[in-house]
Amino acid sequence: MVTFVGFSTIGKRTGSRVLEDKELAKRDLLNHFYTRRGERLGEPEFGSILPELVFEQFDQMVIDAADEDVRTIISKDPRWELLDYQIDTEDHTLTITVQLRYVPDLSEDRLVLEYTNSEEI
Repeated sequence: MVTFVGFSTIGKRTGSRVLEDKELAKRDLLNHFYTRRGERLGEPEFGSILPELVFEQFDQMVIDAADEDVRTIISKDPRWELLDYQIDTEDHTLTITVQLRYVPDLSEDRLVLEYTNSEEI
């Protein structure tokens, strides 16, 4: 099996740390979810609309947009298979709990994505 290697500076004060395989795939997915759509230079379609949704009224239209965004982002990464997810909207916070399968070794993992409207808190 091929080993994928990458680097991350998240959570480090100096330097970077090496990430491999599942840990790298998880970081890549988190980067995609926490990058605002249009924020990446030269890739206007990369990123998520979820950070912007917390400034909207949490109605069915917003839930449907969040649903579509979660499915689209995960489907773009062939290393992950979406098993289940739950969207919660409470106290000006959008929380998405995602159950995933890491395809190369069929192990499962869970991500909890949280977006908060700090202007209203």
